[in-house]
Amino acid sequence: MEIKPLTGAFGAEVFDIDLKSGINSEEVRLIDEALAENVVLVFRNQELDIDGFEKFAKTLGDFGDTPFITPVDGHPNVLRLLREPEEKGPLFGSGWHSDWSFQEQPPSATLLYALEVPEAGGDTAFTNQYLAFESLSESMQAILRGLKGLHSAERSYGPRGTFGRPDPDSSMNIQGDETAVVLQTHPMVRSHPLTGRQSLFVNEVYTVGIEGMTKTESDALLEFLFAHSRQIAFTCRVRWMPGTLTMWDNRATQHFAINDYAGSKREMYRITLAGEQPVLS
Repeated sequence: MEIKPLTGAFGAEVFDIDLKSGINSEEVRLIDEALAENVVLVFRNQELDIDGFEKFAKTLGDFGDTPFITPVDGHPNVLRLLREPEEKGPLFGSGWHSDWSFQEQPPSATLLYALEVPEAGGDTAFTNQYLAFESLSESMQAILRGLKGLHSAERSYGPRGTFGRPDPDSSMNIQGDETAVVLQTHPMVRSHPLTGRQSLFVNEVYTVGIEGMTKTESDALLEFLFAHSRQIAFTCRVRWMPGTLTMWDNRATQHFAINDYAGSKREMYRITLAGEQPVLS
């Protein structure tokens, strides 16, 4: 197994490994370490059916809980992210976010496998939240270490959210409900359980406030952090091809599905892995 940098900032491509054939415990260890270090890993030219995709994911950890979206029949831990050429509604995955950060124990990692992609467009962008935090002044770092963010799925899946009502024209069955308005508190800076490295843990989709602050105060600080965290120097971008599997560490990155492929089909399988409650140590 060979690992090569994807960009000068972060991310890596993994070569000389056939995921369909299964991986051993040493390869699992190497992948875990590579993900913690590089944040995003890209495996090219894989030939996986849905069972093989699930099998690979299961070797890396337990499956995470996926609310609001109907999974593939017979595969409760797999989502089919499908967008047909004629669809014009909101794009699932758009907006900078860390997957399901509104959960008490957000997923540790997400795996996405490409079945069919446009000839051009439909890339996924990532931003490194280790770098976002480490580039802040020591004074700002100290302030943020003492704060907790309020996370909620309301903007996306609440009754008035982007996906709050069923869309008969959507290829995906997304069912938002009143449970999306529940608030979950997490530290705004979290430590990685494997490396201890600290990262910024807020995102513009699910972080709706800061504990103990007024809306005016929290909005101002969060807007600064959102803009700071997506600086081009902190980002990388994955261009998809059929057979590409990308996995990312939700504890240290945000991502953004780019909606620039109108008139083309894009189909993926997606799995999240169970995580732990974020802590700052």
